[in-house]
Amino acid sequence: GGRYVVYHIFLDGFVLCKVRYSDMHRWNEKLRRVFKDCIPRFPPKYYLAMTEKMADQRRHHLEQYLQKVADISSIVTSEIFGKFFRKMQQETFRITEVSAVLDVFLPDLQKIRADIQTSDTAQTLLETVANKIGLSRDLQRYFGLFLVQWKSLEEMSVLKKLAPFESPVLSLETLKEQQCTIMILKSYMDRSLDKTVMQNSCALNLLCTQAVSHMRRGWSCPTEQQHQTLNALLETGQKREFLEAAWHLKYYGYIQVDPCTCDYPEPDCPAVVRVGYEGISCCIKLPSNQIQEDHFEISRIKCWRVNMFSKSSIDDEVLLDLSFEYCFANKSCKWITIHTKQVSTSPD
Repeated sequence: GGRYVVYHIFLDGFVLCKVRYSDMHRWNEKLRRVFKDCIPRFPPKYYLAMTEKMADQRRHHLEQYLQKVADISSIVTSEIFGKFFRKMQQETFRITEVSAVLDVFLPDLQKIRADIQTSDTAQTLLETVANKIGLSRDLQRYFGLFLVQWKSLEEMSVLKKLAPFESPVLSLETLKEQQCTIMILKSYMDRSLDKTVMQNSCALNLLCTQAVSHMRRGWSCPTEQQHQTLNALLETGQKREFLEAAWHLKYYGYIQVDPCTCDYPEPDCPAVVRVGYEGISCCIKLPSNQIQEDHFEISRIKCWRVNMFSKSSIDDEVLLDLSFEYCFANKSCKWITIHTKQVSTSPD
């Protein structure tokens, strides 16, 4: 065969699969037969050899096409969408469909062993684990499967949430050198939803163990008095009361990302960043070695974007940052950039 271009498709900063233009063209035809005119325009074929400029334009147009398709929920949840990416994942990593055993961790590090197929989706695995632990079907949508990386028992990085159509086996395979595991965690940041979810005993236990995990890792920043109160409630088995008390922690429900840098108030400032429903909290070390704490409210963020940079032309590793335009109280607006690969922890 002749020469062809392979495109890398990234999801939340990690390689999902590799595809050719012809793969996506056939997929587009299938989508168009089902979803008709709501499908965005697909980049046209070239019947002559492409110049470098034409190749860059096609890549850019394919990227725009995918982003527009991914914004249509009826397509993303369809079998056509999921089946295509599962097939491309399998072909990319050359893994055949066989039986597999996966350990999924609960927030308290208890392991749930699941028997699945390598082609099974994250949604299928979530349902399997939920059935094993007694999480009712109507509450499963409040939880998700996350890729987490361990540096020690006390240091955990939440890398990304697995998309429902992803193959967890194949996604783990792409990160096999990074000591990653899969953990079930709540998939929302709005703590008011806890009141609905906690009515189920299994869900209540998941919420409590996640809150304990965040507290012990220092993510939620309890005061000494709060720490004593929460520990006393835990020791007496008062889970509901424990969770209600945990709601008052400064950063309850926030996800803390790995140490990173930001360009506010000055370039390349080291920062501890926590992301939650109400906003983004940054504890910033200034060049003077003073510590400045800033909280960027979600309601004041006009727009945001994720920037991806190729680290080199010979591997799949990329660098990411999250930029958002923030309106300050004095009505001035400024773009602020946080350099972190954990962009998928950003609030929706």
